[in-house]
Amino acid sequence: MCLMAIAISCLFIRCEKKEATSHYERPDWLKGNAWEVLEQRGDCAIFLQAVEKAGFKDVLAGKGIATIMAPNDAAFQAYLQANSMHSIDEMPIKDLKKLVGFHLVYYAFDQGHFMNYQPEGFDNAEPVKAGLYYKHRTRSRDTISLWYDPVGKTNRKIYHKDRFLPVFSSTLFGTKAIDAESNYAYFYPHSTWSGANGFNVSNASVSEYAIPTDNGYLYILDQVIQPLETVYDELKNLPDYSVFMDMYNRFTSFMYDEQATKNYTTSGDSLFIVRHTPLPHIASEWAYNGEGGIPDYAHLAELSYKAFNVFAPNNQAMNAFFDAYWSKYYNKITDVNFLPVALLLYNHVYEGNVVFPSEITSKSEIKSAFGTVISFDPQQDVAHKGMATNGVYYGLNKVIVPDMFYSVLGPLLQNPQYKIFLYMMVNTGLIQPLMSQDLRFTLLVPSDEVILNTLYGDSYIFWDEGNPLVYGDEAVQVENTDGVRVPMSQRAMELFVSNHIMTEQITQIEGKHVYRTRNPFSYVYVTDQGIASSSAYNTGNWIHPTNIAGNWNNGKVYEVETSLLREAGTIKYSFNTASTAGSPLSEFVEFAKLLSKAGLLESGSELSFLFGDNFLLFAPGNDEIIQAQNAGLIPQDKDELAEYLKYYFVPITDNSLSDYPFAGFEVQGDWTTAQAAGVGQKRLLKVQDLGNSLQLQSDVGETAQVVSTFPKIFADGAIYRINQVFKAN
Repeated sequence: MCLMAIAISCLFIRCEKKEATSHYERPDWLKGNAWEVLEQRGDCAIFLQAVEKAGFKDVLAGKGIATIMAPNDAAFQAYLQANSMHSIDEMPIKDLKKLVGFHLVYYAFDQGHFMNYQPEGFDNAEPVKAGLYYKHRTRSRDTISLWYDPVGKTNRKIYHKDRFLPVFSSTLFGTKAIDAESNYAYFYPHSTWSGANGFNVSNASVSEYAIPTDNGYLYILDQVIQPLETVYDELKNLPDYSVFMDMYNRFTSFMYDEQATKNYTTSGDSLFIVRHTPLPHIASEWAYNGEGGIPDYAHLAELSYKAFNVFAPNNQAMNAFFDAYWSKYYNKITDVNFLPVALLLYNHVYEGNVVFPSEITSKSEIKSAFGTVISFDPQQDVAHKGMATNGVYYGLNKVIVPDMFYSVLGPLLQNPQYKIFLYMMVNTGLIQPLMSQDLRFTLLVPSDEVILNTLYGDSYIFWDEGNPLVYGDEAVQVENTDGVRVPMSQRAMELFVSNHIMTEQITQIEGKHVYRTRNPFSYVYVTDQGIASSSAYNTGNWIHPTNIAGNWNNGKVYEVETSLLREAGTIKYSFNTASTAGSPLSEFVEFAKLLSKAGLLESGSELSFLFGDNFLLFAPGNDEIIQAQNAGLIPQDKDELAEYLKYYFVPITDNSLSDYPFAGFEVQGDWTTAQAAGVGQKRLLKVQDLGNSLQLQSDVGETAQVVSTFPKIFADGAIYRINQVFKAN
């Protein structure tokens, strides 16, 4: 065969740049093509007959570079007998194509490359993944099938891609540091592990390795390779797992396959790939379908390494979990909302390399996407198991409950009246942090009804249920300035949810306590009256939380009758209305008057000396100001007054503060104020945490006590009441 012919055949099978490396190139030895070599041998005649009848003779005869897995005649006779056939003529052509195609591997692989395939070439080899690129593309493919789409209410034509053939090498088991024979036999109990110095090809042992041909390599096998189905198809055909599969199918979606449509249909027709968004796509023959921008066939690393490892609970286990966890809130398991179901199912699929039983232990590194260890007894807890073309499945007698289901997230996952808050948690990525066992949390949860009655900024919050059959069609919405409902931004949702999360456990609603929320400079106050966010406290409203009973393993959860919001208003603008009824700054009316007299509240330039920075304001109350004025302690000159008042302001950025001071927080120090003290200098104010209270000391030795129960916090800072004025410097 001339070099030009080889180049043309390479283009025909869409070789890309990586595929032109040495392990794909035609070997130098010229022994005749695979068909000729097998014909000369004479011990694989049935296989050759099957190849020709299935329409694959050209592959063996040199029309493409290929690796041929050839069962000998004894193996094929045994296969026919086991399937109650006397000859291949009794096999439907569709089944024969599927069977024979599974023995024809794309590209030329010698023994070394099967034992340690490196998709980026050996110059870029990954020693930690030696042998783990274990799957190889074959020419076995199912014909186009139909799948009913309940959303579109139509049958979709499904394009099936080439099957991948698993090759289990001694290198693979060595890299995993597990016993090869027992782990192989777990999935192939009727096969013999003979790969101590080589490999097994799915269920078959290799009798002769890497016989060179003009167009690739040839391997002689002791068994016919049974075509593998997808994990999805294997489980779908096992009635004991119908509940799991029915729940999984709620997430069925269809991805339009443009290239397949162009290649395999007539005008006006469309082909699709079945997906299960957002779950792993276990119905897809390929572990990668172009999601990352690289063409599907070109992402050899992903295709050969990645497996869908499905740990499917049987019907009894699924129903028992429903009874224990959800039956109080739902009539039947199919009624459970999308998000809790998705999080449960995701915990039962591991997307990584193929998982063998010896890798599953209580200290296993095999973890779900959310960090839950996949742990069960592979001998006692598994009723069904099997290898698939796209992974492996274990049929379990138990549910692997995600850690989050018994964390402070539990009530959100159990009770549908918290679905909006759960939606916000998931879509802002806050699920993972709240699973931690290293911290204790308090979660203050508003129900759907409460959220829908929350004025957040300039809009109420709305919920769009969308199509109840489509995951992800639901949405949290707000109204824009034109009154049109639009999706609430991820950042807005994160700020909303984070104001309901504390990284401390609130065990009792009494006394006087301050707790940090997940938002910076945002806190929850606790007294005998209840709890309050900054917004609630500024208006004198106390919220009365109700404990949500449950054995939540990392904290406490309370339901609240009002959303906990940050104060959206600012101190600088609120001063202008301090004297109006109901103003949160009514105790600082006299201080506001001084600011106005000093020209620091002029419209458009309120507190401009702070240059937009957030600040702490330690302000004397009305009585203290009046007394100081009567004593002549406050300057009367406008400019002098302006400079004097700046001493009460502590800029946040200038002092690198990441927290507001509260008694017991140990946020203290000698802080720069906004008052000048010479060229390029500012006067200092010492803030001291005395454990039960805060004390201020001026740079000339005067002291003042913080007497407000809690500071009033606004969008631009916090204002603390102190018990006396400082003298003018």
